[in-house]
Amino acid sequence: MAAVPEKRAGACAYEELTPNQRMTNRFHLACLATLVPYHQRPAALEAWLDIDPALFFMGFDPPAPVVEAVLRLGGTRLRAALAHTVGKEGTQRALFDLDVPEVDAALLGNHRLGYTTLCLLRVRDPIAAATSRSYHQDHHRRALFSSDADLAGAALLDLRGEHPPTARATAWETVRAAGGTARVRELAGLLPGGGGPTDADADVVAACAEADPEPFLDSAAERRLGTGALLRRLRAAHRPDSPPWKVQQVMRSILEEPYRIDWRLVAAARLGHRLPRTAAEVLRSRPECPPEVAVVLRTGRPAVPGRPLPPPAREAEVRQPPRRPDSHWVPPWQPPGDTGPFGDTAASARQALRTMTVVYDAHRDPEAPHLGHLSAVLERGQLSAAEAVPLMRPASLLTSWVGQHSGWADVSRVAWSGRAALHVETAALLARWSNGGVPAEWWAALLPRLWHFPGTLPELLAEVSGTRSDGPEEAGPEGWDGPEGRDGPEGRDGLEGRDGPEGPGREEAAGLPRN
Repeated sequence: MAAVPEKRAGACAYEELTPNQRMTNRFHLACLATLVPYHQRPAALEAWLDIDPALFFMGFDPPAPVVEAVLRLGGTRLRAALAHTVGKEGTQRALFDLDVPEVDAALLGNHRLGYTTLCLLRVRDPIAAATSRSYHQDHHRRALFSSDADLAGAALLDLRGEHPPTARATAWETVRAAGGTARVRELAGLLPGGGGPTDADADVVAACAEADPEPFLDSAAERRLGTGALLRRLRAAHRPDSPPWKVQQVMRSILEEPYRIDWRLVAAARLGHRLPRTAAEVLRSRPECPPEVAVVLRTGRPAVPGRPLPPPAREAEVRQPPRRPDSHWVPPWQPPGDTGPFGDTAASARQALRTMTVVYDAHRDPEAPHLGHLSAVLERGQLSAAEAVPLMRPASLLTSWVGQHSGWADVSRVAWSGRAALHVETAALLARWSNGGVPAEWWAALLPRLWHFPGTLPELLAEVSGTRSDGPEEAGPEGWDGPEGRDGPEGRDGLEGRDGPEGPGREEAAGLPRN
């Protein structure tokens, strides 16, 4: 891991942070990246990735503007880092559509990989998916039971996990139905070690060794999926030491597997007293059970001639997965709240920002100004966001509050709020600072400083760029004139008009007390 020089106040060694502190720092960086100009986000993220390879590992996905910049403008290394941790299904699919081997490998190492994307990766590269770290037993089982022959065949190459006896046998039959004996032989030859983990695989491999494997494959399928296999499992599930409701639950789960049921054999087993009563009740409740077989299962005797047969069982309604409807609700306008320590005038608000530290809410410090107070000040028109942004401290509270999901969403949904105005002005300040591009060293220097920096955002940017009170010869990028802005009423940062036509002095505009 690259080392960052730690010579300035407010910067802590990144290597000394605990894992939880690093995740918190990544959250602050993701919020800051939302405010960085769009075409410069990948450069900033690349510089941070050089120091922290797990930059996107923060317990949740990065904000949408950051993800979009990585997908559209990021390099392979940046996209792979995102693919290794992202959990949103849409983002995983977008990364898959890039069709980049490094990105696919990172997706296969993602423990939050969704089932749909995993299936696509299985079909694209079955060998890599069979040894990936993103293994999920339930996902593997679903793939084995899938009706897609390519997906079922790719899942057969993965020998991990414990599955029902019918899982791999069903997958072999799906492949056989789509590709015939040739496809089964080809797939059996790809099994690691020349055989699979179950008897079903051994039967298929042995059948493929025959000159005419068709009858042997039929026999192997009947041995695993036929009525005899079903009746054996139902008798094994009938345990006297288990309560009846649990036995029924196990039997119903067994019947959900794709067995080939011959109802004549089921009726013969009931007539021969070789079928437990609980199994008979569960089989009788199946919608596909013929009425004459239902009589045998219920009474243990054949149907009486001339007596009407019972109607077939009603099919159970298919439960649709819950889907939350799309919300287009926009919060209504609310009157401004209490301004707290900021007072009721522009002068008092400006003085409070220069001398006090803003906290997140009243729970942190009841006596300190918090973000709700600042929003009320802006919405009342006491100060403009252009005046508040250069004076608010600490910098990380400002950038994280307006850069997180709810912050940048307010720009379009709650555009009247003070938070939306702060977002716009903070992004404008960063755009002026990075006008024309900044060196990668400057982006990297932000990583260990942002979280614990006690000063304002202009002071942080000035420290990173080496322009803090060092004279005009160490100017930042083109168009950036330090935290104080340009002199005169046409200053870039909108601070003109506060203390006369010439604007505030250097120290005052930076949030420092005037001498």
